[in-house]
Amino acid sequence: MASLVRLVCGQYSLLRNSLFNHVYTPCVTSVALKQTVAEQLGLPPPPKRPHTPYIRFIKHYIKNYKDKFPQINHIEVFKKATQEWKHLNNHEKGMWTGNYEQERLQYAARYKDYMQRLSPREVESMRQLKRKQLQDKAKRQATKEKKQECESLGRPKYPGNAFLLYVQTLERGEAEVKEFIIGAAKSWHRLPDTKQSVFKDKAKIQLDQYKKELTVWEERMLRAGRPDLVRANHGGTGTLEKKIRRQQQQSNN
Repeated sequence: MASLVRLVCGQYSLLRNSLFNHVYTPCVTSVALKQTVAEQLGLPPPPKRPHTPYIRFIKHYIKNYKDKFPQINHIEVFKKATQEWKHLNNHEKGMWTGNYEQERLQYAARYKDYMQRLSPREVESMRQLKRKQLQDKAKRQATKEKKQECESLGRPKYPGNAFLLYVQTLERGEAEVKEFIIGAAKSWHRLPDTKQSVFKDKAKIQLDQYKKELTVWEERMLRAGRPDLVRANHGGTGTLEKKIRRQQQQSNN
């Protein structure tokens, strides 16, 4: 159940990112509340870029499918829509192009006019905020790639807390993930302390084992010349390195 929860939550993130990436505009970034850079700075909103033929098809397909089968999982509908798009021939895809090219040119003209109506200071503020957001995005991507590399090298997985252990004992049934987690949280808070302590004790045992396995893995990474994969604040990397050097010296003697 724990892996199922992580998987589905990850799929929701993938769906959200996939859609937002396709509607990206020069001054629009997916941020909290989906605000544009201009809106975050208190400036007038910029013109909206027209949806691509792909996004138009996906939105249309999802709406029609959900109207017919309202209980179907959002992820499954999205997968069906993307697969259906791949199977369309050029003529069928062209039907979704419509006036897209003309709308795109009109958007470019409106956007140029919008930028010309801003003061140099406002334009520079937008550029600085956009630059920061791109840097933050690059950091998040680097963190994601590092995590994936660590997993491929066998880094122990965090076992989860007491609540997650409790969730594994529940049956999800046909409930949506969000509804299931909300219900589980309410049920968890209603549990007597004596029953919660069972999961808390088990979580502590698993956490202690995880820490031991993680230390062993980090030592192996240091020996392999990969200190960049080791936690810098774990009593530190320096402590582990000293330990490894002592072991190497003892083995050489």
